[in-house]
Amino acid sequence: MYQVTQLSWRKFVSITLVLFLTLLKVEQANAGVLQARPKSSSKSEKRVCLANLTRKNGDCIISRGGSTDTSEPLKQMGPWFSFRTLVAQKVSGFWSEAEQTKFFLAGAVAGIISRTAVSPLEVIATAQMVRGGNNNIIGELVDLFSNEGISGFFKGNGANCLKVAPTRGIQFFAFESFKTRLVSWKKTSLGLSEDADITLTPVERLLAGGVAGMCASSIVYPLEVVKTMLTMYPGKYSGIQSAFLGVINEVGPKGLYQGLAPTLVAMFPYVGVEFMIYETAKIAVETFINNRGEGEVDSKGKIMIKTIPLIISLGLGAVAGAAAQTSAHPLDVVRKRLQVQGINGNPILYKNTFECFAGVAKKDGIGALYRGLGPACVATIPGTGIAYISYEVMKNALGLSSL
Repeated sequence: MYQVTQLSWRKFVSITLVLFLTLLKVEQANAGVLQARPKSSSKSEKRVCLANLTRKNGDCIISRGGSTDTSEPLKQMGPWFSFRTLVAQKVSGFWSEAEQTKFFLAGAVAGIISRTAVSPLEVIATAQMVRGGNNNIIGELVDLFSNEGISGFFKGNGANCLKVAPTRGIQFFAFESFKTRLVSWKKTSLGLSEDADITLTPVERLLAGGVAGMCASSIVYPLEVVKTMLTMYPGKYSGIQSAFLGVINEVGPKGLYQGLAPTLVAMFPYVGVEFMIYETAKIAVETFINNRGEGEVDSKGKIMIKTIPLIISLGLGAVAGAAAQTSAHPLDVVRKRLQVQGINGNPILYKNTFECFAGVAKKDGIGALYRGLGPACVATIPGTGIAYISYEVMKNALGLSSL
């Protein structure tokens, strides 16, 4: 038996956000130190103090003007203020150069938004893949609402978001990193200069996306197992930690990695096809739009580079998601069948991926390998579209651009 103190992941996220916002506020306040102003001799001029910190007589503890040597005032403020200022400066310096980290953040936010938006469809897709069933999507949603209420639409969503945030973050982070390395390698192998214009081929984007998908899945796979448990057996586990420990108690630590092999095999074409189709189509559309507007300049005389509208990003993401889901769905079914073996009384029927693949096809027919494809595609199409819209918005907000 495990004696574990329960800590809500929501509280952890809230505490992290509060700490980050506090540091950000201090960093913004301290930015004025770098912009010195000449002192005014007028007594009527309002005194401006850093972070509005003043003594009882009205004098500034740390003035915005004059010398930038703030060591003495900081000593008077105490070690905590000095520590916060130092941390804020380090965070600001890191953030200004952390381009790859920003890609991770953009992908994580996009994953959370998209997955929460399609959670009801994700729930019924998982249920059909594991237990079967031929009800249509509307029928499944009605039954789910009748049996479990509105909360049934979002069961397992906490674990899902906890999984999808690092998954999507790592996928985009790794994808952009691999593309950068591919471009550098091509320039070196072709003897080109660093500022040469290199365009990656669709196959190269497929390879970069496939490897990125495998890296992300191998890191966060235990959370995928926990999400499946919470979705299929919501009354059995009280939360993420309970499901995590429950799997370990029933089948041991290896239970957290059951179905990993088909997942890695599926992730290569799934993520690779998704990234390849979306980015290749996006570049083609952007090229077409900019060629039509060739010669247009802004008020400063610079050539205007147009980006595709968000509604087109939604459509391209939807097409990419549908193609990716269809290509990898049979392996997704096998993965979920392997995940639930030996848990909650389910028998252990298959020893490995190939045995499960052949066993499902022989017992229930080839069609069983595509069971749940309908709701999975219905969830994937808007989900992937929303993810790419969110990703593009986050990239613009963070000042990022892709190769």
